[in-house]
Amino acid sequence: MNNLSIVVLDGNLVADPEIKSVKGDKSVANFSIAVNHEFASKEGNHHVSYFHIECWDKLAASCGQFLKKGSRITIRGELRQDRWKDESGKTQSRVKIVAQAVRFDSKQKKHEEEAA
Repeated sequence: MNNLSIVVLDGNLVADPEIKSVKGDKSVANFSIAVNHEFASKEGNHHVSYFHIECWDKLAASCGQFLKKGSRITIRGELRQDRWKDESGKTQSRVKIVAQAVRFDSKQKKHEEEAA
């Protein structure tokens, strides 16, 4: 039986998505989002978490076309952990969210106004 690994995040893009072609006919989009938390420190500073997002194929193409730095989005996906060995042979790992759905919450008009 498979275990559940469902994530829903609402946040803003830290930078424009990076789109790459892999294995000829597949594309992948990689980007990070910032999620602001409701609680604040004693000094009044709000906590922000950053999450790495990965999208594939048609979803990757849509993200590359419509998303820009600062875009507000909602992501539904699953957690995955990448593991690899670095040049010194030390094991490294990173947790990412593989998006299954992305809702574009920013208004297109706003992006057009910012570009003008």
